[in-house]
Amino acid sequence: MRVKSKWHKDAVKTVDEIASALAFNTWRITKNNLEDLINEGFTVEKDQVFGVISEYLCFLIQCVDRLIFQKTSSDNRRQILILLARQSADYFHEEKTERIGEGNHWDDFVNLYNSRAQDYSEFGFNLDGPDYHFLRYFAEKTKSVMTQLDEKWVVQQMIEIQAPKAFDEINKSVENLMQVKEIISKEEKEKRRSEKIPRSKRKS
Repeated sequence: MRVKSKWHKDAVKTVDEIASALAFNTWRITKNNLEDLINEGFTVEKDQVFGVISEYLCFLIQCVDRLIFQKTSSDNRRQILILLARQSADYFHEEKTERIGEGNHWDDFVNLYNSRAQDYSEFGFNLDGPDYHFLRYFAEKTKSVMTQLDEKWVVQQMIEIQAPKAFDEINKSVENLMQVKEIISKEEKEKRRSEKIPRSKRKS
């Protein structure tokens, strides 16, 4: 599955547009990596799929949080993370409803994310990405929602291969999507649009 790549560097984008693109990419990266895990021979039963998806989404959103720390204002960062988590919950809810059936899937994901975010805040993140404890936590949580047949190998697989691969992909996405001229609120963009003088009324 393809992911959104980049915008023009002279573009002015809203936090909503940034968050929407990141949510789309986070979802696609999650689905691609789930497929990779299955192709590597790991067993993910139907009732376990969304447990694995949840852990990937939480991991990736937390990576985004750390990656955008010095790329925008603290207020923009906070708004992007809120919107990213909510839109990820939208994707999660829609897919789980379609494949499993009705339920409080949106709330379930948000509650899990809030819990995971608190735990991830205890782990380190440097210029190379998540530290070992960050990766280990992700691996252990993923193992906990998978079949016991694979628990001997899945932690090593996640730490050494799956997590670094997923991080590299979201890191590239963040680098590309955040390289714009300016990031503003949706309200500010509407204000600027309303104040813009139509070409036909500009002085020659």
